[in-house]
Amino acid sequence: MINSIGYLASLGALLMWLPQGWRVVHHRDDSKALEGISVGAYATGVVFNALLLVYGLGTHALPVVLAASVNLIMSSLIVVIVRRSRERA
Repeated sequence: MINSIGYLASLGALLMWLPQGWRVVHHRDDSKALEGISVGAYATGVVFNALLLVYGLGTHALPVVLAASVNLIMSSLIVVIVRRSRERA
């Protein structure tokens, strides 16, 4: 049962990032539309999700690994796209 909760939380991690990820990808060429996105906040998320991934791997906690992986990929994608968009502006 506890693993089911972990997998449900992992799914929630994916669903949590989808709206922001979609917005960033959809507006990647419009720096004005991405003004309200804090690169610093997402960069902090990258660091802490990388640490969480290491923890999950070290403890063999698959739900933690899945959630951290999704969060790491999505937050990294957001940081890269927003930074590139702002550099072009």
